[in-house]
Amino acid sequence: MEVPLDNTLNGERALLRRVAALCGIEPRYEDGWGREQDVEDDTLKALLSALGYWAETPKDLLNILDELAERSCRNAVDPVHVVPEGTYPVAVVLTLPEPLAYGQYRWHLRREDGSESQGEGFLAALPGLEAMDHGGRSYLRRLLYLWVRVSCGYHDLEVHLQGPHGESVARQRLIIVPHRAYLPEALRGDRKLWGLTGQLYSVRSERNWGIGSFSDLKALIDWAADLGAAFVGINPLGLLFPEDPSKVSPYGPSSRRFLQPWYIDVEAVPEFEECEEVRRWCGEKDFQEACCVARESSLVDYDRVWAMQRRALQRLFHHFCEHHLKTASERAQKFLRFVAMEGKDLEDYGVFHALDAHFRALNAAVWGWPLWPKAYQDKASDAVSRFASEHRDAVTFHQYLAWIAREQLASCGHRSWERGLAVGLYGDLPVGVDPAGLDTWLDPDSYARDVRVGAPPDDFNPNGQEWGVCPWIPQRLRQRAYEPFVAMLRANMREFGALRMDHVMGLMRQYWIPAGKDPRSGAYVRYPLQELLGIVLLESERNQCVIVGEDLGTVPQRIREAMKEAGLFGCRLCFFERMEDGTFPPPSHYPTQSMASFATHDLPTLEGFWQGTDLRLRRRLQLYPSAQVRRALARRRVADKKALRVLLRSWGYHEEPGPTQKERKKEEQRLAPLRAAALYRYLAASGSKLLAVSLEDLCGMIDQVNVPGTVHEHPNWRRKLPLPLKTLQEHPRVRAIVEAVVEQRP
Repeated sequence: MEVPLDNTLNGERALLRRVAALCGIEPRYEDGWGREQDVEDDTLKALLSALGYWAETPKDLLNILDELAERSCRNAVDPVHVVPEGTYPVAVVLTLPEPLAYGQYRWHLRREDGSESQGEGFLAALPGLEAMDHGGRSYLRRLLYLWVRVSCGYHDLEVHLQGPHGESVARQRLIIVPHRAYLPEALRGDRKLWGLTGQLYSVRSERNWGIGSFSDLKALIDWAADLGAAFVGINPLGLLFPEDPSKVSPYGPSSRRFLQPWYIDVEAVPEFEECEEVRRWCGEKDFQEACCVARESSLVDYDRVWAMQRRALQRLFHHFCEHHLKTASERAQKFLRFVAMEGKDLEDYGVFHALDAHFRALNAAVWGWPLWPKAYQDKASDAVSRFASEHRDAVTFHQYLAWIAREQLASCGHRSWERGLAVGLYGDLPVGVDPAGLDTWLDPDSYARDVRVGAPPDDFNPNGQEWGVCPWIPQRLRQRAYEPFVAMLRANMREFGALRMDHVMGLMRQYWIPAGKDPRSGAYVRYPLQELLGIVLLESERNQCVIVGEDLGTVPQRIREAMKEAGLFGCRLCFFERMEDGTFPPPSHYPTQSMASFATHDLPTLEGFWQGTDLRLRRRLQLYPSAQVRRALARRRVADKKALRVLLRSWGYHEEPGPTQKERKKEEQRLAPLRAAALYRYLAASGSKLLAVSLEDLCGMIDQVNVPGTVHEHPNWRRKLPLPLKTLQEHPRVRAIVEAVVEQRP
C-alpha cells in the first residue's frame, strides 16, 4: 500500500491514530463527566501490540496498514456470517482475485439438522460490490445470494471456485439468529416478578462446612418457592484457583466454562454414603472442631474449608476408582459419558490442575501457568503429554471434581423447575478471565493477556477501575467463528433460567488498560456488537434463558437501544436513580424491560448506605482522590437520605426520633426494618418486570460484599450472612420486607 511517509510529529500521530482506529481501537472517548479524552500514544502502541502488531515506528505503522489490506483480500469468504432470522435470500460476500472473478462457482450448504442445499453458476453474473488493488493484484467483491430458507442455528457453507488455475474451496460458518431473546410465559403480559439474590459462599447453614454449598442453594430455592419468588440469583460460580484460595473474586475466574469445586457438598456426593473411611474421618473430634470453627466464623476461611473438602474428596475419589471405575458400574458409566461429552477441554482441565498442584508443591510462589517451566506452558507440548500420562490419577481426580460440581448444580436447576420457579436460577457471567488461569492456557492466542479490562474515571470511581481480567481479542474470536464464545454461553446457561451478563457493553466495546498502567491510561476497543448479540439471542432461545445486561455507569445509547430491541433486560439501581432535582423518581420511572434492585455487590447495602459506613470505609482506605471529592460525596449522601425520607413517607415509613442518644439508637433499631420494607414496597411497585431482593438487605447487613479498588485491604468476597438460612426464614425483618414485596407483586 502506497502511503506518503510524513516524518513530522503530527504526521506520525495522525498515522498512529488512523492505524489504531482501523484495528478497532478508539483514539478518543468520552469520560464519565462527558469530556472528550485523547488516548496517549503509548497506550495506543501497547494496545496494538496486544492485538499482535508491532507499532513503534512510522514504518511499522505502514506495515500494519499493508497487513490489514492484505488480510481483507486473503480469503474468498469471511470465516463467519451472522444473519437475522427470516433474511431471504442470504447474501454472502465473495472476495476474488480478478482472473478467478470470471470463473464458475458451486455452493453447498449443510444445515445443522443435516439437510443440504446447493447451487451453481458463473461468477461474472453475480452483482459486483467494489474493485480494489493490493500487492500488484486486482480483486473484485461480488455478492452470492443463497435462494434458500435457513432456520436459526449453526450451518456450514462451502463455496467451490473454478478458475484458470484450478479449483479452490472457501468455507464459512453461517449463523442464523433470532431477533429477540427468550422470554418465558410468566414474563409476557402485565405480570411482574421478583426473586432473591445473594452470594452463595455467604450462606450459613447447620450442615455446611463453612461455605455455602450446592445443597444450601437447593434450600434457598425451596424457600424462594415457598415465598412465591420467581428466581434465585447467585454470584458467578466459575472456576477460580482451588490451589490458591487467596484468589476469591468470582469476577476474576480461571475459567468461565468450568465450576468452582468448593461449592460441592461433600456429604451429598453418592460415594460419601458408601465410604465408611470418609464418614469415620468426618466424625472425628478434630474434624468436627475444625468444621465448627469454619462454620461459625463471620468470614469464609477458604484455606481451611478447601483443605477439609479436598482431603475428603480425594478419599471419595479413591473409593470411586476402586468400587466403580474398576467394576464399570452404572455410576462409572455416567462419569465416562460426562468425560466423553466434555471432550478434549475436560482432559486439558484435568492436566492443568494436576500441573498447577505439582508446581505449587515445588514452589508456592508459582501462582499461574506463565511461571511454569516453558515446556509446560503449551498444552500441546510433549512435556505436557508425558506429564498427563505419568499423573493419570491426578488428572482424573480433577475431572471427577468437575463432574461432581456439574452434577450438583444440575440438581439445583432441576429443583428450581420442580418447585415451579417461573424463571429459575439466575446466574452471573463475568466480563473476562484471569490472565494466568485455565482459559488462557487452553487458548492463549485468543486472549489479550497483556491487557486488563476496566473502566475510565467517573463519579463513583474517580481514579478509574482495573478489574484484573484480560479480554478476548475480537478479531481472533471472529476467525474462530465465535466457537469459544458459544461454548462459554452454553456452559453458563445450561442450568439457569436467567443470566446476568456483567458489563454487557463489552459486546460492543471494552475499556482496555495496558497491564501495569494506571486505569486512566486506557482506551476503548470495539467488538462486533450485532454478531455477538445475535449469538447471545440464539443461545438464549435454545437454552430458554432470560438475559439481563448489566448496563450501569457510562454506557453508549446505542447499546441500550440494541438491548431494548433484542429483548434484553437492563439494570436499574435505586442507589443511582434520581430526577434532575435530586429526588427519587416515581415507580413509573423504572422501564418495564429492566430488573430493579437497591444496589449491587460493589455498592453499599441499604443499611450501609443509611449509616454511611461505606463513606467512612473509603476514607479509612484512602480511596478518595482528594478531600474535595470526599466532602462532596458526604454532602450528597446527606441530601440523598433526606430525599429518601421524603419518598418513603408515601410507602409506609415515618420517623419519630427520640430526644436522647439512647432513645434514638433504640428507635433506629425499630425503624430499620420498616425503612427496608418501605423501600422494597416502592421498588416492587416500580415498572420493572423483574425485582431483585438481596439477601444482604433482608438480613440488615451493613458491610458491603466488595469494595472496588481494594484487594487485601478489605475482606472482599468473604463476608457471610449474619444469620443461618433457617433462622433467616423466620426473622421479623425478613417477613416485613417479603410481605411488602408480595403486596405489590402477588
